Amino acid sequence: MVVRQGRGSRTVLDDVELEVAAGELLALVGPSGSGKTTLLSVLGGLQTPTAGQVHVDGQDLRALGGRELARFRAETVGYVFQEHELVPYLTAQENVELVAGFRTNPPPRTQRRERARELLAELGLEGSAERLPEALSVGEQQRVAIARALCNRPTVLLADEPTASLGTDDATSVVDLIAAQVHGRGVAGVLVTHDERMAARADRALPLVDGRVTASHHPAPPTSETS
Repeated sequence: MVVRQGRGSRTVLDDVELEVAAGELLALVGPSGSGKTTLLSVLGGLQTPTAGQVHVDGQDLRALGGRELARFRAETVGYVFQEHELVPYLTAQENVELVAGFRTNPPPRTQRRERARELLAELGLEGSAERLPEALSVGEQQRVAIARALCNRPTVLLADEPTASLGTDDATSVVDLIAAQVHGRGVAGVLVTHDERMAARADRALPLVDGRVTASHHPAPPTSETS
């Protein structure tokens, strides 16, 4: 897989190979500029590599047209962003159910509302459905973002530095929550992080340095400091 960027054709990812199983949480670990977010964008159909193959949930992303890619992004992949990216004037429930409207055949509004409430309750936010993002803590906002990512029942869950703005306790809680959802729902999960402590809570870690995979390993169990 090769991804080039800019007029100077700088190679961002080079000779990267990875496979993520259903029900597995893989952590992509590396410093800023290592290519982690670019790799996540490729897996999510947001960026197309200049060489190589990208197969997600049985679909060859390089063979998909614009409309097919849009459908793939809306219905196959759930995204959790670094800064949650919630719509500030929508309630927690409305933020979650919003993505269901992006489907090719959106479910009725009543079903979207019910789905959103179920997810919020499952993630410990049952009493926060009608609250605006500004009335929630940063950790709660990220939980709403996770619920939103799961709303369309994706088979792939991508999380780009979801703990970057969180304290250790909230960060640990969010990563453990993502892992639980990946395992419980049988989706393939990819977590981008520069924090080895968070990577240690994934099933497997893949170090990425200068656009290349250096090794793949199963991280050591987290210590008491991160539990």
